[in-house]
Amino acid sequence: AVVSTQSTGVALIDAKIEVRDLVVGCTIRFFDEGRILVDPTWEEEEGQRKGGARFHLAVMPSLSQVTALQQSGRIEQGQVRECVEASWEGCLRVAMAVKKLLEETLSQPG
Repeated sequence: AVVSTQSTGVALIDAKIEVRDLVVGCTIRFFDEGRILVDPTWEEEEGQRKGGARFHLAVMPSLSQVTALQQSGRIEQGQVRECVEASWEGCLRVAMAVKKLLEETLSQPG
């Protein structure tokens, strides 16, 4: 869900379609043994398939707005704030990387 959201936003910007903000996302993965990963790779997910929960957040960082939030699996009430904060920080890191890539790409002739 997060990847498709980001891909759509980047495609619009790359096509020079005006948008209000870049949409970026981040996934937090909780594993039953207490391990937490931010934007885990497929290999990390596959190695820990049983149990746990996923928390996806997509935001427009310049506008400080949440555009999507999805949770699957059980997350304790006390972990929700931790999920949002870790996801938000992850989104900001992704936004910086995507903005840099777009600036480089859009500054090239053609």
